[in-house]
Amino acid sequence: MEWYISLTLVMGSFLSLVVIGVPIVFALFSVTIVSSYFLMGGASGVELLIDSIYNSLTVFVLLPITLFILMGEVMFRSGIAMQMIDTIDQWMGRLPGRMSLLAVASGAVLATLSGASIGSTAMLGSTLAPSMEKRGYRKPMILGPILGSGGLAIMIPPSGLGVILAVLANVSVGKLLIAIIIPGILMALMYSAYIVSRCTLDPSLAPSYEVKRTPVKLRLLLTFKYVVPLSFLIFLVTGMIFVGVATPTEAAALGAAGAFVVAFCYQGLSRKVTAGTLENTLRISVMVLVILAASQSFSQILAFTGATRVLVAWASSLPVPPIVVIIAMQAVVFVLGGFINGVPLMMITLPIFMPVVTALHYDPIWFCVIMLINVETAQLTPPFGILLFVMKGVASPDTTMMQIIGAAMPFIIMNIVAMGLLMLFPAIALYLPSLM
Repeated sequence: MEWYISLTLVMGSFLSLVVIGVPIVFALFSVTIVSSYFLMGGASGVELLIDSIYNSLTVFVLLPITLFILMGEVMFRSGIAMQMIDTIDQWMGRLPGRMSLLAVASGAVLATLSGASIGSTAMLGSTLAPSMEKRGYRKPMILGPILGSGGLAIMIPPSGLGVILAVLANVSVGKLLIAIIIPGILMALMYSAYIVSRCTLDPSLAPSYEVKRTPVKLRLLLTFKYVVPLSFLIFLVTGMIFVGVATPTEAAALGAAGAFVVAFCYQGLSRKVTAGTLENTLRISVMVLVILAASQSFSQILAFTGATRVLVAWASSLPVPPIVVIIAMQAVVFVLGGFINGVPLMMITLPIFMPVVTALHYDPIWFCVIMLINVETAQLTPPFGILLFVMKGVASPDTTMMQIIGAAMPFIIMNIVAMGLLMLFPAIALYLPSLM
């Protein structure tokens, strides 16, 4: 059977199942099992597929995913994350758009502790948004910063989605986690500059209010109590990877163990917190591993049909500069992202994209950083960006979906600008990994 017929049947069957409402993971498994039976020699093909899935899941590199999830769960359930955010609030002063800036800072903090954009958006939307409305903040300065900062969770290590992307793309987990640090900080600075400049030009968006003055001595004490220990915890993860003392798996284990120690020292570790943490970690980890298994099986079918090899050869021979091919790939991700969530989007595109990136002699780490920003942007993109619906669920009842989309647009544009800067200046992503 010709490769294009096999590819059409595989992709057509997969898309048909998705359209009728079958979850993407089960759609992938169904298509790959049937395809392996008919394309790879009946029962022996299915057995080969099972062996491939088993080998893809029983690898050491997947352990950081579970350990990062465990670390974030401990921080959230013990209440330590919110204490750190309250401390940062003490240092905000009277800056224009003070609470919007707090949303960005809080998103960055939550990013270093969990790497879960949905959880960060839900938490910030339910805790900060009501206070911002009471102080007269307009919708663009309430919804936009929370949506944008929630997306920062996947751009600052430890990033669970970053680990999944590295595994799917078959690149170094440690290098990718270090590579996203500068782009993540750059995006946070862009968000902050936008908020301050817009609130300065139009003060009605974020009216000033009386801020209770906190003595500097007390602020320093709170910082030493809540920020410094957690900064050390963050160093256990990213610092150990950067200096080469620990692998990503070892650093994740140190971070998870350190999270339990910190929670115990702050008297936030109880039997209920521990049980809830372990249960939720197990549930999320199983879900992630099933997703990775489905992606691995789908990649194998694509490779067996010969479609991957032909598409790589076709893309390499196009009479256009190679960067145009990269831009076209990101355009596909951006469009599909309005309909498909982050992990399924990567599962569908990466098996086709990564061989092309390698054939065009681009650095796969650089491409993955751009891809990660694009996936984050996809979660903000209408009509089906998941963070838009999360924000709708936690916002006040009078908030319309059009207001949420309008507030998200400036942050979508800033993310696109960040992607453009990475394409123009690859060192933004590659400088830190080069020092490892």
